Amino acid sequence: MTKRSRSQLISTLQESALFGELNRKQLGSVAKACFEGHYEPGEVIIRDNDYGMKMVTLMSGTARVESRGRRVATVRVGEAVGEMSLIDGHRTSASVVAETAVDAIELYRTAFQKLLDDSPAMYKKLLVIQTARLRRALDRSASALS
Repeated sequence: MTKRSRSQLISTLQESALFGELNRKQLGSVAKACFEGHYEPGEVIIRDNDYGMKMVTLMSGTARVESRGRRVATVRVGEAVGEMSLIDGHRTSASVVAETAVDAIELYRTAFQKLLDDSPAMYKKLLVIQTARLRRALDRSASALS
């Protein structure tokens, strides 16, 4: 995997649903706390029912989300997985498996907690962003049932 510049990491984070509304300085702090990862096709990125220790944002490739042996979603460039467990520390609710070669940004829970402790403004902003994402998901679910 080619090591990406900090600017490229920030650009990818800026496109993600979770971090997209952070300012440039906050994005820089997040990028500094991240690692780069690479996964080959078929490799498990996040395993179902593991304690959530990392969030992964795809920089290239695609991955599938599986729950109870069924495909429930496809993850594409700029999308993140594992963010709920990263936030609350609970077990993951699905597996994520690389469909193609995947380059990703990984943010581990210990680094994420430090970021939040060091920046209450970021903490508040991420709380609002995650709540809005949850509301949209609930609205979609309610619409599907109608």
